Amino acid sequence: MKAILFDIDGVLFSDNGAVDGASATLQWARRMQIPHLFVTNSTSISRAELLRRLQTLDPAITGDQLLTPATAVRHWLAQNPGIRLAMFVPQAVQNELADVASHREEECRGVVIGDLGPSWSYFHLNHAFRILMQRPGQMLLALGMTRYYRNDDSLQLDAGPFVKALEFASGQPALVFGKPASGFFQQALSLLGVDAADTLMVGDDLMSDVMAAQSCGLSGALVRTGKYRPEDEQGSVRAQHVLASVADVPTWWQRQHAA
Repeated sequence: MKAILFDIDGVLFSDNGAVDGASATLQWARRMQIPHLFVTNSTSISRAELLRRLQTLDPAITGDQLLTPATAVRHWLAQNPGIRLAMFVPQAVQNELADVASHREEECRGVVIGDLGPSWSYFHLNHAFRILMQRPGQMLLALGMTRYYRNDDSLQLDAGPFVKALEFASGQPALVFGKPASGFFQQALSLLGVDAADTLMVGDDLMSDVMAAQSCGLSGALVRTGKYRPEDEQGSVRAQHVLASVADVPTWWQRQHAA
């Protein structure tokens, strides 16, 4: 192993603040000069706020170490200039993509779907559906395909189920920017300059974090924090490694390198 990808929500932070040992693990990774990146599907807060939260764990963390779906979309749009899109995303992401957003249906080439949480409604879904059906070739851009997340000690639907509904209704497959898309992991590896076989993904979501990473050739470690459920260890699909929390990463790493 040479590098680490860390999920953020549920791995480094929980509803009650930082996960015990998260700060020590990140500072250990920096001291050991282990290349590491933070990969998240979070669209509820801005990139700047995400970075501020990470810096409470390790003040040395920089924006270059943070990969979000909005970052991935901006990279794609730079390669596909002139596209205007309707935004169904939280205000924080709207601000990041303001220069490509449009409120005029007739000029939209598609829609961007993020986590609107309790703001989702039939009106929003139907509005997005109408834009997708305006003309052939409309695009459905998804800021991740996470099924659910944990908030206030309960599970909440994430963007994935709403994207699936729009795919089914419109017949338009989504372009996914975020986990579990292989392109998102490939972008992370490219930023770190490492190979998949040399990289560990640490996450609390068995499917979007761990199995998605493993399918791309990375090693996967599921932590028993965040949205983790005991059933995640009992099915036919399993993580290569299971850790009590992110605090156990240094010990796991040392054992791997001693083997």
